[in-house]
Amino acid sequence: MGEEIHAGLTALLSRRPIGRVHSIFENGINLAMEDALIFVGTTKNGRVPFGIHMGQESVRRLRFYIKCNDEVVARTPDMLQFCHPQYPVTLDLSQATPFHYEISAYRYSSFLDLFHVDTFMKICLTWGMTTGLGVEWDRFLASDYRPDDRQYATIRQTEQLLDALLSDEVQAIEAPLRYFLGRGPGLTPSGDDFLIGLLAVHRLTGAFNSAFVPILHHILETEAITTDVSKAYLLHALHGQFSDKITRVLNAMVMKDASYFQTRLSLLLQTGHSSGIDTAFGIANAIMALRRYKHVRTSCDCIGGQRHFAASPGSNL
Repeated sequence: MGEEIHAGLTALLSRRPIGRVHSIFENGINLAMEDALIFVGTTKNGRVPFGIHMGQESVRRLRFYIKCNDEVVARTPDMLQFCHPQYPVTLDLSQATPFHYEISAYRYSSFLDLFHVDTFMKICLTWGMTTGLGVEWDRFLASDYRPDDRQYATIRQTEQLLDALLSDEVQAIEAPLRYFLGRGPGLTPSGDDFLIGLLAVHRLTGAFNSAFVPILHHILETEAITTDVSKAYLLHALHGQFSDKITRVLNAMVMKDASYFQTRLSLLLQTGHSSGIDTAFGIANAIMALRRYKHVRTSCDCIGGQRHFAASPGSNL
């Protein structure tokens, strides 16, 4: 029995009823339903926008009876059949609770609406974990990297990408964007998690160049530049859909409850081996860039559908 299901998945299963078991992990499995990925597993890493969730014991039983490349058929949108020749298994979704999370962009009007910027940086600093890209938070926040440091190239690429995203220089976006896509080991490379963080801030603030989303979408749809799993996360993020852990952190940023924010950020930082800290690194860079450019969004700063920026760099944090 599936316990929870993203609200959009039943419609997807109606359109793509035939697929296969893509990959199997301790906390769940991935299904490839034609060109769409669905995660079936626990909520250890959050409720994901392409997820069907259940308890650890149910996941263990499901993993026992299936193997990679087994055919999967949605007999109905709420009934998945795993067609293992010896152990056919049915996953009943009829009683699963739908979920859907949205970043509350309506709460944001200017950088001043981000109530917990300093707290965000302090928690990441004291967390004591280097990012998957090899960047140490204390040196990053102190601007302590030098050209002969191994991580300097990453720092420069983050600066170049954020400067491009907060300007009208559309042509300057693609090169640093490609630097991060697929960078690092694992099913969700650290560079992709970093980009998820940028996209989450963009969803909240609408601050970045409008070309950001279509450029990234084109690369993902036309090139095998990252893993299938990471591609699924990125494509959903391009449509404003993130895990509940990310969504709750961004929403808590524009709420005055400091204790709630700290709890939500801590839960995000615990995600995966380094996915949480890498996503936080993306969020931090985006926030710091907004502060550098003193970006303020008002009802009058969009003319002809184009965003205009007060591009006067200020001090860092």
